[in-house]
Amino acid sequence: MHRAATGHLPKPDVFVYGACVVSLVLGLLFIFVWAPHPWGWEGFDHYHDLALDVARGRPFPTMEVPWGYAYFLAGFYRIFGDRPWVPLVVQAALNSTMPLLVFAFARTWLDKPTAVLAALLTGLFSFNTVYASTQSSDAICTWLFMSAVLAFTIARDRDDARWFALVGLLTGLAAQFRPNLILVPGLLAAYAAIEHRTRRRLAQAAVLIVCAGAALVPWVIRNYRLTGMVIPTSVHAGVQLWYGTLQTGPYLHSRAYNPRSVFEAPVFDYTSLERVPIVVQGQATCDEQPPTSVSLSYWSDDDSTERRLTPVRIDGRRYTFEIPAPGRKAVIYYYLVTGWPAGFKRATQTTPPAGARAPFVYFVSADHLGDLDVHADQLDIFDVVRLARHAAWGEPVPFADTLRGAGVTGATEAVAVLMRPLLKEKAKHVVSNLEHDAAELRFRFSDGSSMTIPREWHGSISDLTLTQGIAWTLMTTRLSLRALEDPESRKPVPSDVVCTQVEDVSVNQVFYRREPHMLRRYMALAVDNIRRDPLGFVLASAYRAVRLFMIQGTSDRFTAQQFAQSRRVYAAAMSVSLIYLTLFVIGTVVAWRRGGSGVVLPLLLIASLPVTLAPVLTNMRYSVTVQPLMFMFIAVAITALARRERVSSVDYGSRHSSAG
Repeated sequence: MHRAATGHLPKPDVFVYGACVVSLVLGLLFIFVWAPHPWGWEGFDHYHDLALDVARGRPFPTMEVPWGYAYFLAGFYRIFGDRPWVPLVVQAALNSTMPLLVFAFARTWLDKPTAVLAALLTGLFSFNTVYASTQSSDAICTWLFMSAVLAFTIARDRDDARWFALVGLLTGLAAQFRPNLILVPGLLAAYAAIEHRTRRRLAQAAVLIVCAGAALVPWVIRNYRLTGMVIPTSVHAGVQLWYGTLQTGPYLHSRAYNPRSVFEAPVFDYTSLERVPIVVQGQATCDEQPPTSVSLSYWSDDDSTERRLTPVRIDGRRYTFEIPAPGRKAVIYYYLVTGWPAGFKRATQTTPPAGARAPFVYFVSADHLGDLDVHADQLDIFDVVRLARHAAWGEPVPFADTLRGAGVTGATEAVAVLMRPLLKEKAKHVVSNLEHDAAELRFRFSDGSSMTIPREWHGSISDLTLTQGIAWTLMTTRLSLRALEDPESRKPVPSDVVCTQVEDVSVNQVFYRREPHMLRRYMALAVDNIRRDPLGFVLASAYRAVRLFMIQGTSDRFTAQQFAQSRRVYAAAMSVSLIYLTLFVIGTVVAWRRGGSGVVLPLLLIASLPVTLAPVLTNMRYSVTVQPLMFMFIAVAITALARRERVSSVDYGSRHSSAG
C-alpha cells in the first residue's frame, strides 16, 4: 500500500475540509436543534455536577470516574458560569477536526483517494459526533486518542524524542478520560521499540512511557494519599468486571435477571482496607439543644483497652471520628457518648443505649464472602445456615451456648428473631417450609422466596442460592447477640433518649474509603463467579469481543435505556453498526492481503479494545474511540468493492460488445 511520509503532513483535499464542516454543522445541530440521544446537555455520568463542584473550588468527590473530563468542563464553568452549551460547542469544534486527523494518519498507509474517503466517512457518519453533543467523555477522549496516534506516526518518521514525549502526554491524558486506554502508551512504546530495534528507539519508547506516567502522577498521588492504594485511573473496573461475570450463560444479554447479583450486598458492615484509619460519622439531631461534647469509645478483639476519641471534624451537627488503622484483620467495637448541659434531660447518653454492654461492631477483613463474625457478636445468616445444617445433617454449631443465651436454639427461630424488627408478629410464621435431602437443604418463606443450602458448603455466602424477597432481606439482616442477651437493650428506647442519641451513624462511607473497598469487593465477587463457571465466562467474553462493535437495543427497561422512539432508534443504530462491522471486516481482509507494514498499527490499536474490554460489561459506545481507525478499513472495503464493480462492468461491456 501507498506510504506517505509524515515528516511533513500531507495537504488535505477540499473534500476533507468539507467533511470537517459537515461534522461541525451536525454537531451544532445535535446541540441546539435535535439530538439522536435521550440524555440532553448534561449527559449521563454526572460530569455536570462534578464539574460544577470543581469550578466552585471543592475537591473532586469520587474515584468512580477519573478527573480528566470533569476538569475539562470545570474550566469553562469557572469562566462562563453554568452554561453547558459552551463546552459542548468546543467539543463539536474539536470533533470537527477528526476528518483532518483521520486523513493525515490514513495517508501514512493508504493512497490519497482512500484516505479522503475515510475522512468523509468520519465527517458524515461518526458516532463520536453524537456524543459530542452531550456531556460525555467520549468526544474529547477520541480527539486525544487520534491526536496521539498521528503524533506517534510523526515521531517515528522524524525520529524525534520530543514527539514521543508528546505522544506519552496525550495517551496519559486520554486514560484520564477513558480508563481502558491505560495500556495504549505501553502498546505504542512496544510497537516503536520492536519496529526499529536500536538503542535510540528504545530510549524514545522509554520517553513515551515516562511522559504518560507523568500525566498520571498527580491523580495517583492524590488517590494514594486518600486510600493508601495505587489507583492510576478509577475504581470502576471492579464493578464492570463483576457485571461481565454476571452476563454469562442464560444471562448473556442482561445481568439484571442473574440471581447471583444479590451478593453485591454484604452480609456484614466491614472494610478490606487495613492500613488506613476507619472513618466514623454521626449526626446529633436534638432540636432543643446541641450536645456540649460528642466522643467515640472503641476497642478491638486484639486489644481490649477502651480508648476515647474526640471528633477530627465537626460540620454543623455532624461529627467525624477516625479510629487508627488496625493494620491487620480485626473486629472493632465502638459506641458514641454525648454530653449535655447541666439541668438537661440527661447528663450523658450512649449510642447504642447499652453502650459498652452491646456496642456497635465493625469488621476489618479481606474475606469478602465468608463469615467475619469470628467471636459470635451478631446473629446473622451464617448462624441460620449452621443451625439448619445441624438439624439436617448433625453438624456442630459454633458458639451454640452464646446463641442459646440470646434465646436462639434452632434455624427457624433464628430466622424469626432476625425478621422480627421488620415483620413484627408475622415473623413467627415467616418460614413456611423447611426440608432437606442428602444433597441440599431448602427454606421456603411466606412470600414465596427461598434459600437453598448445598450439603457441600465451603463457608461462603455465595454457595447459597437465594431468590428475591425475604430470602434476600435475610442475607443482609443482623442483630447484636449481646443486645439480645441484655434485658435492658430489648426495651423500647424512650423518646427523650432518642433525641440525645447520635443518629445516622455510618462507618467508612466517605468516598475515599467506600469506593476503593468496593473495588476489592467487586473483584472478589467477579473471581468467585469466574471460578464457578470459567468456560461460560470465556464464551461470554468472546461474544462481547464482537458485541462491542454493535448496538443491540431492547425494549427491556432493565437491560437498555428506554426513551421516545427508542425501539426505532435502536433498530436503525443496530443496522448501521452491523454495516460498519461488515465493511470493516472486508476492509481488514483486503488491506491485509495487499500487505504493507502500515496496516499493523491501526489493527493493533483496534484489537486492544476488545482485549481489554471483552471480560467486562460492554456496549458499542466504548468502541467510539477507535471508530476513526475503523473508518479507514471501511474506506478500503468501499474502494475495493467499487473497483470490483467497475471491473465487472467493463468485463460485461466487453463481452456484450463482442457478442454484438
